[in-house]
Amino acid sequence: MPVPRHSFIVLEDHPLVLGAITDHLSTAFPGATIAYRGAHLLDALEFSAADDATCAIVDLDLGDGRAPAETVLHLRDAGIPVVMISAHEQALLVQEAVVAGAWAYVPKRSIIDQLADAVTAAEAQKPWLSPDLAAVLVPVEGSTVVLDPLAERALVLYAAGLPTSMIASRTGIDVDQVRPLLESVIQAYRSPDL
Repeated sequence: MPVPRHSFIVLEDHPLVLGAITDHLSTAFPGATIAYRGAHLLDALEFSAADDATCAIVDLDLGDGRAPAETVLHLRDAGIPVVMISAHEQALLVQEAVVAGAWAYVPKRSIIDQLADAVTAAEAQKPWLSPDLAAVLVPVEGSTVVLDPLAERALVLYAAGLPTSMIASRTGIDVDQVRPLLESVIQAYRSPDL
């Protein structure tokens, strides 16, 4: 069975964090290449075109004046799945990045535990929902997406760390309907009726 090829763009403006991310990716994905590491989107796109990057790990704030959603759009248009990372849980920025096409969000405080799973899902172009992502997807003032009340309640409960059985009990739906309901939230963000 062939080993999947992994080639990553890591867009991060803090050198220590950049080193930690690239080290973690090299450990989690043996044989992976780093097509680009740094904080310059246009350089990353140039290098990735030559290396055919399979995923971009992108800090929400690169300090370049671009909105995270704009960065995601550039990468999405280049055919590169995106995982957003941040030290600050800025709900509206993460929501906008998901609307623009990001597949996952991982807070930097939990990056070692969750980054490999988020990258694997993004490379397969599947949304990756964690309690952290659920917490920032709960609509706040200024959100562009309106959720069905049942989906929003399930999302809040998942963000609080409740297991699917308790979410089912508290929302009155079957346990096997919880995960699809949560995944419908990601789809609502990725295909908003704006």
